[in-house]
Amino acid sequence: MKVNRYELAGVPVVCPREALTQADCAQVRAALEEAFGGGQAAVVLDLAEVAFIDSAGLEMLCEVSAGQRARGGRLKLAACGEICEEALRITDLRGRFELFASPEEAAASVV
Repeated sequence: MKVNRYELAGVPVVCPREALTQADCAQVRAALEEAFGGGQAAVVLDLAEVAFIDSAGLEMLCEVSAGQRARGGRLKLAACGEICEEALRITDLRGRFELFASPEEAAASVV
């Protein structure tokens, strides 16, 4: 899996490609932790290129989000595709995350 990183208005954005499955969790977690490592208040996870997310991927997102929230940080999800959003809804995890239509909207929400 390839994971791109960039910034929008000073907010780090992590953008995994393909599916977010157990095989990819360590790489995505490392990218998210590195993005938060600079003391960032928020990091955007751009899911525009993620076609599928499995239970291990959902669990990893919950763990990263909870860990950062305990430190005062926030993980914001952007551009969730239909399948990813459905996975969040079915597992009743949708309410645990801030969801945005685009990375730009997510970055703009950081105050």
